[in-house]
Amino acid sequence: MSGKEKNALTEKLSFIEKLTFGIGDAGANFVWSFLAAFMTIYLTDTVGLGAALIGTIIFVCRIFDGVSDLFMGSLIDNTDSKMGKAKPWVFWTAPILGVLVYMIFNVPSSLSEGYKYAYVAIIYFFISAVFYTANNVAYSSLTSFMTNRPEDRVSLGSIRFVCAITAILFINGYTNRLVEYFGGGQPGWQKVSLIYGILCALFLMITGYFVKERNVAKTTKSHNRVSFKDSFSALLKSRYFYLIFLLYLFMYMRISSSGVAIFYAQYVLKNPGSMAILSFASQLPSILVLIFYGKIAGKFGIRKTMIAGTIMALIGYIVASINSENLTWLVIGLAIGNMGALPLTAAASALVADMADYVYWETNVPVQGTAFSTTSAGMKLGTGIASAAVGWVLAWGGYIPNSINQPGSSIFSMKLLYLYFPIIILVLILVIVVIIDIEKHMPKVRKELAERE
Repeated sequence: MSGKEKNALTEKLSFIEKLTFGIGDAGANFVWSFLAAFMTIYLTDTVGLGAALIGTIIFVCRIFDGVSDLFMGSLIDNTDSKMGKAKPWVFWTAPILGVLVYMIFNVPSSLSEGYKYAYVAIIYFFISAVFYTANNVAYSSLTSFMTNRPEDRVSLGSIRFVCAITAILFINGYTNRLVEYFGGGQPGWQKVSLIYGILCALFLMITGYFVKERNVAKTTKSHNRVSFKDSFSALLKSRYFYLIFLLYLFMYMRISSSGVAIFYAQYVLKNPGSMAILSFASQLPSILVLIFYGKIAGKFGIRKTMIAGTIMALIGYIVASINSENLTWLVIGLAIGNMGALPLTAAASALVADMADYVYWETNVPVQGTAFSTTSAGMKLGTGIASAAVGWVLAWGGYIPNSINQPGSSIFSMKLLYLYFPIIILVLILVIVVIIDIEKHMPKVRKELAERE
């Protein structure tokens, strides 16, 4: 690396600051993963609502969610506060999210069925399309605002997902036990959602208050406001925008298919406790991969590790699908699959940060917030499709709430969502990561941006 390229880089991030950033994703998962894994089964089996209508509510809200993401990025790019651009959005939306997650798991029993659906729709809309959008777009943008060092961006992604997986392991492994410990049924969900709401708010507020923004585009610092139209138009001129948008869409369609895991454990494996086994076996080895991923990506490059990981993930899911009712082989297959998929999640935010710098270099339009908001829209749309599909496909398969003896069509629908659907998605992801080659341009981009500033 030349002297000019070194001078173009921001200061190295300390491990403490990286960890402070990462725990924010743990906090976010006490909303996002909690809802994805348990909201549908809470609403069907405890509140008594229909799976198909729940799926429709989720899908419609996520469409609004994706649209609101686009405007949120422009708001971040034009924010000018003492806390920074993204930090105030992370900090101030956190306590509201905590309150809302408590509310959605406490549907008033006094309401009629129609009003219960309305209650769920309104609360879920405010979570997904307003406050989680504001929080998550801002949080993701911090990867770009905190540093322009490629190794630090990858490291932030790795630590972020170690924290996220730790939270997910806890949520998937202990939520059912905690619900039963606190009395089961509505009283149990009430206390668990209160605890998770507090953890969500606390962790995200720590991130929003303590991390530091360093890599802020000079154009926005000098108070020249950039319209959403200008920043979005700049993104649309780059082919990398379309590729990374699709990458996020398919990545989160695969990840969110895990929303059917509780149904799979309870009705296919006939052992609700096996959800914890599947979760730990799938996610725990992934933490080891994430710890070393920064060094692996530094040696072989982001693109090559993503390609190799996606192939590994495909092999794992094929093994799991062949042995769909054998817990041992299912665990082995899912462990291989999720370890292989981790380079995608660890490197995705680094790719978006690189894309934002690349577009700024090409057009001189700062798009850091907007870049993360548009890819976040892909994430939300992918999550929405997969989460809604849980309700739709279960209803199509003839799912019977609280019945241990499900029809064959219902069992097939659970296998389709949990195992077969992710294989199709991984094939599409592999095609995309083979095409993305932005990595080779970034040394020149960073050097010339530093000279321009």
